[in-house]
Amino acid sequence: MSDTMDSQNPSPTEPQKLYRAEAVRQLDGLVISQQQIPAIALMKRAGRAAFDALRNRWPEVSSIQVFCGGGNNGGDGYVIAGLAAQRQIPVTVYVGVPADKLKGEALEAHGFAEREGATLVTSLAELPAVEKNTVLVDALLGTGFSGELRAPLDAAIEHINRSPAPVLAVDLPSGLNADSGFAADAVSANATVTFIGRKAGLFLGRGPALAGDVIFEDLGAAPAVYAQVPAQLTRYSGGSLERLPARAADSYKNQFGHVLIVGGDHGLGGAALIASEAAARTGSGLISLATRPEHVVASLSRRPEVMAHPVVSGQELEPLLESPDVIAVGPGLGHSPWSEQLLARAGRAPAKLVLDADALNILAGGRVLAGIKRDDWVLTPHIGEAARLLGIPTAEVSADPVAAARAIQEKFSGVVVLKGAGTLIAHADGVDVINTGNPGMASGGMGDLLTGIIASLIGQGLALPAAARLGVWLHGEAGNRAAAAGQRGLLATDLLPHVRELVD
Repeated sequence: MSDTMDSQNPSPTEPQKLYRAEAVRQLDGLVISQQQIPAIALMKRAGRAAFDALRNRWPEVSSIQVFCGGGNNGGDGYVIAGLAAQRQIPVTVYVGVPADKLKGEALEAHGFAEREGATLVTSLAELPAVEKNTVLVDALLGTGFSGELRAPLDAAIEHINRSPAPVLAVDLPSGLNADSGFAADAVSANATVTFIGRKAGLFLGRGPALAGDVIFEDLGAAPAVYAQVPAQLTRYSGGSLERLPARAADSYKNQFGHVLIVGGDHGLGGAALIASEAAARTGSGLISLATRPEHVVASLSRRPEVMAHPVVSGQELEPLLESPDVIAVGPGLGHSPWSEQLLARAGRAPAKLVLDADALNILAGGRVLAGIKRDDWVLTPHIGEAARLLGIPTAEVSADPVAAARAIQEKFSGVVVLKGAGTLIAHADGVDVINTGNPGMASGGMGDLLTGIIASLIGQGLALPAAARLGVWLHGEAGNRAAAAGQRGLLATDLLPHVRELVD
């Protein structure tokens, strides 16, 4: 069964569950034991589903090359090859693991491909030249892969990536970590057909870049099976997010939150202005800005609706902390004594908080707000800032971003937004993921924009986890709309008109 509406293929208004590899193995086992579906039958279903997906996506396919490893993933590949041969589609299988090393269902599937007339080769040099309508199938490594690639599979992956032909990955691209999305060397696929449970790694780290379009097939697993195995993550789309309610006809500005943006050290005023305008365009009733005196004129000129206040010390900030519902600290904050004073004062204010950028770096230093945990703040680190907050190398965060997001949330409480291709939102009840946005958004000011959006949503009444989820989605979708004119040269402020359209 493909992406239709069921417990694991919900409607667009329902979030999706993402699983670790071990959890998917548990699901497999339950399908076999409780639904009494033999393992070989599941393998045949997976192979047929992948073959059908290949034919649907590339209907003009004239030849197929399948790259098979030694486990169940390779077995799926042999089933695909056998089905192609049955339909008189020329198919060549690269046998990455000798047949005498295969066991169980994988060995049985190898025999099926051989009997149906697929051409089996053991050397990449024996593969035929790629023709116009050739499709490559990656069935080398499955969810059990971890560590470093070994010969000859490393050479096969390099061969696949050098080929001009489109690639279909079976279950997940070979070399991609199924849990974290980490990959050093991995297959870059145009599409991935994944089975039983959506693997978290397809939506994290390098997963979105390597997997291409993800097609899910539950292979007939029953809802009762999914009820027995907890998911690692919950993935939200635009339709599954809590939105702001419609405004009443007699609404007034004080009902929609007062946001204070704190930042803009010497030479860094633009970041605070971007965050302020983002809060305004997301719908805040009132927006204040506390910044260096030299940035006030620029703020009044660019956005006169923002109440800009010059502050030269934490003491001058103090009176501004009494009325806001939300305080966002960090855009252009810098790392000076002025910066530390402002964070120290704002971090102890009664209003809800959003911390970003240098506020996080100062927090990680341990001198300001040391030991403080708050249930009413949102921290929005990128990978480097996350590493500093935890005192670990960035490579460790990249290797397991879910663990890192959870660790930051446990250390500081509140809600943590770990930004990336799959942005994670960690909170007391779990971890969520939002996949949206594009590479054009890798430019200065985008994080400041997100800070202002999330702060505005909190001020308008959304709970912190809901505000973080919706804010990340608005940010990414606005980026996608703005990128219609091109990704290169995309600026943070280009997103503002689209944020306004999307938030309503």
